[in-house]
Amino acid sequence: MQKSFVLFFLLSFHAVAQSPEDLNNRAITLMEKEKYEEALPIFEKLVANQPGTTLYRYNLAITLTNLKKKKEALGHYKVLISQVADEAEYYFQAGDLLEELDSLKAAIPYYTKAIKLEPDNFQFYFQRGTNYLKQTNFELAIADYNQSIKFNPEHDNSFHNRAIALYKIGKKTEACLDWCEALFKGNSKSASHLQTNCKIIPTKCLLTK
Repeated sequence: MQKSFVLFFLLSFHAVAQSPEDLNNRAITLMEKEKYEEALPIFEKLVANQPGTTLYRYNLAITLTNLKKKKEALGHYKVLISQVADEAEYYFQAGDLLEELDSLKAAIPYYTKAIKLEPDNFQFYFQRGTNYLKQTNFELAIADYNQSIKFNPEHDNSFHNRAIALYKIGKKTEACLDWCEALFKGNSKSASHLQTNCKIIPTKCLLTK
């Protein structure tokens, strides 16, 4: 009986003695193992105890996103934005969640703010461009894909999606060139678009495997 009590005391002491940093690291390890359900209560406790520590709230938001709890995650990103107004990543993630929640137009200002804060981040342009593409705002989508390609000329999805937008506005030759470029860079989805939509396949694509 005494032995059991000592063991319980030691375990309890160890739990109490864990610092917030230790708990955060433990939860991050669980996240890395994709054990999000186990990480969640740890991050929730950390945020409840230290609501002003943005790192803990950010980790909580990521965990919630991976658990498909999008509205809850979005709420935490909005809090983070109110705490640190110049962190582009918070705006980008909030925009992405709004887009996944089918609030396409509401997502645009968040992407735009992220771009303003990090004007050379190709991913931000690509995501906003894809949002515009979903809304059939093809000209705006093309403009964003142009920027995405400018900052990352190897991004095959930017070429592929720009081709879709170009095709939709009747620029079929340019679209086929983009699908060819996307395929050349490794985008397998572009092959079917080339075969279906392009009467003349660019020579470069004929040389791809």
